[in-house]
Amino acid sequence: MYNIQAYPTTVVFNQSNIHEYEGHHSAEQILEFIEDLMNPSVVSLIPTTFNKLVTQRKHNEVWMVDFYSPWCHLCQVLMPEWKRMARTLTGLINVGSIDCQQYHSFCAQENVRRYPEIRFFPPNQIKDAYSLRIWGLGFLPQVSIDLTPQTVNEKVLQGKNHWVIDFYAPWCGPCQNFAPEFELLARMIKGKVKAGKVDCQAYSQTCSRAGIRAYPTVKFYFYERTKRKFGEEQINARDAKAITAFIYEKLETPKSRKEK
Repeated sequence: MYNIQAYPTTVVFNQSNIHEYEGHHSAEQILEFIEDLMNPSVVSLIPTTFNKLVTQRKHNEVWMVDFYSPWCHLCQVLMPEWKRMARTLTGLINVGSIDCQQYHSFCAQENVRRYPEIRFFPPNQIKDAYSLRIWGLGFLPQVSIDLTPQTVNEKVLQGKNHWVIDFYAPWCGPCQNFAPEFELLARMIKGKVKAGKVDCQAYSQTCSRAGIRAYPTVKFYFYERTKRKFGEEQINARDAKAITAFIYEKLETPKSRKEK
């Protein structure tokens, strides 16, 4: 009746629909499969919805699309990870997939040559020099360091290096706009001041202890060697050059006072 040809086979009955589970038979992964059936994290695209949702996306929308084929082993391995990733990006980036076996002509038209092929569709808001700059910076590899409560304590508060830290939240629009600028800052001060980032959604207590009330918040932690202690100061600027100038001026101030 259900064409069961191997054991174990797990089948989920959702009203009149029958869904066969493919994957490792662990409770965690089966629960993820059921959750995804009830609340899909990945949008199943067809040529018409691809054109409407992706090609003609709103100016501030971002899409990641997996072009796959059901017979492709790498596609099968990727799919559960793809869905898991999509759940972590809910509200930030739209995630979709399109079956290139079923829509072969469309995928050929889109010049898809291998499976799986993942494509990123950035916002359609490149209108001026500033937006072009932010867009270009977004493709540079990360230079700043992702900090955790432990590394904030060990490397920043108990260390002997100067740090500039971006306290942000993943869902925060201004934080996303500032992120490329912060990476540029990290390159400009590399070798003199370390640059770090703290995810205040994941580490809310750390951010609370740092006195963070809004996102993004940039703080400069400078080590005063003569006093063997840290000073800190909030930076309101959001331009890499302006922040760099502020930091270098702050580091030069003790020397100027000493010379006088």
